[in-house]
Amino acid sequence: MIYKFRVLSDEDELFLRDFDVDSESTFLTLHKAIQENLGFDPSQLVSFFLADEHWNKGMELTLIDMQNDTGLAAIPMDKVKIKELITKRKERLLYTYDIFADRNLFIELIDIAEAKEGIEYPLCTASLGEAPIQVADDIILDFDAENDEKNEIDELFDEFNDDDFDSLGFEDDSEF
Repeated sequence: MIYKFRVLSDEDELFLRDFDVDSESTFLTLHKAIQENLGFDPSQLVSFFLADEHWNKGMELTLIDMQNDTGLAAIPMDKVKIKELITKRKERLLYTYDIFADRNLFIELIDIAEAKEGIEYPLCTASLGEAPIQVADDIILDFDAENDEKNEIDELFDEFNDDDFDSLGFEDDSEF
């Protein structure tokens, strides 16, 4: 069977890709089709996540075999066929292509059909809009020790002073 996946981005409402993929293929095959079509750097870490109807992340499929602290199963994407986890229209995946900024493509199975003779899969069947930038350049970590300006996190911590903790019974450092 051939699965038709629709890929959308929340960063650009004009972005859309449709991919036809053999259901016998692994998630690695779908990953490579997305990477090639979007011109992404294949050396970057990415993951697929099974998602529910509200796009909440479920089981993770990783590019490399790695341990996962979330308690959810993490499976290398080359070890599982698409049809083993995706079986019905409307099932969803998140494709996290910028791990550090948690930027995702939203993928939904929109159709299941018979393979057409003479067609080599995977195949991009619809392409609209520009691909998102793979790694967010606007994320800059500045650890300048001379910069003593308070940020939002500092302000949140300042709301809880020592007296707040004293009322919880932690009056003396030796209790920790």
